[in-house]
Amino acid sequence: MWEISHFDALDSTNTYTKNNYERLANHSVVTASVQTAGRGRLNRKFISDEGGLYFSLLLKDAHLQFLPNLTQLMALAVCSTLQELGANTFIKWPNDVYADGKKICGMLSEAVTNSQGPQALIIGVGVNVLQESLNVGQPAVSLKMLGINTTPQAVLEGILTRFFKQYKDVLENGFEVIRTAYLQRFPYVGKAVQIKNGAVDAQGIVQTISPEGKLVLQTPQGLTEISIGDMMV
Repeated sequence: MWEISHFDALDSTNTYTKNNYERLANHSVVTASVQTAGRGRLNRKFISDEGGLYFSLLLKDAHLQFLPNLTQLMALAVCSTLQELGANTFIKWPNDVYADGKKICGMLSEAVTNSQGPQALIIGVGVNVLQESLNVGQPAVSLKMLGINTTPQAVLEGILTRFFKQYKDVLENGFEVIRTAYLQRFPYVGKAVQIKNGAVDAQGIVQTISPEGKLVLQTPQGLTEISIGDMMV
């Protein structure tokens, strides 16, 4: 169902996948033991030391309508995989995964476009697996630091299996397919949050996640749906 290409080191699995998407097969997975120039959202540096799982998934059959929901599906696949391994994980909207209150996984999705329009979606994922310590500028944790012994390869297999189990359904029907499972792993309903770096800055009380995957806030101006941004508690 997928093809894996592994490298000892890359500047960025997303960059490599984007530069080679035309020759790579649909559902190709590019992995690297180390990234020398890993990227996060808003051009943030993504520290990618040895011991983590770093991969990018190429989706050439993704529909433009539900592209953000595919990244949310990936977050759910990661969260569920790590839960089965014994981690106490949850999702911070839209697609960060935390364990015991510390970040254990981040993602960066990028659409590939040309003069004919969108051609593919690349979902880049970094999961902390074997690191014994982390210095990434925010509270972070690895599976090994949680006392969970596994390998990046085993984690990757679990994530991809869960992702593709629901991929076609989400591709055709959107976030509603995974909304219940996502909300079960989203512990922020009823909490006050701030949204930064989106189309608009906002603050309010989380009400739910909409059937389209948007964050619904009760703000002084009324109910507001947020489609993109950094959520801060």
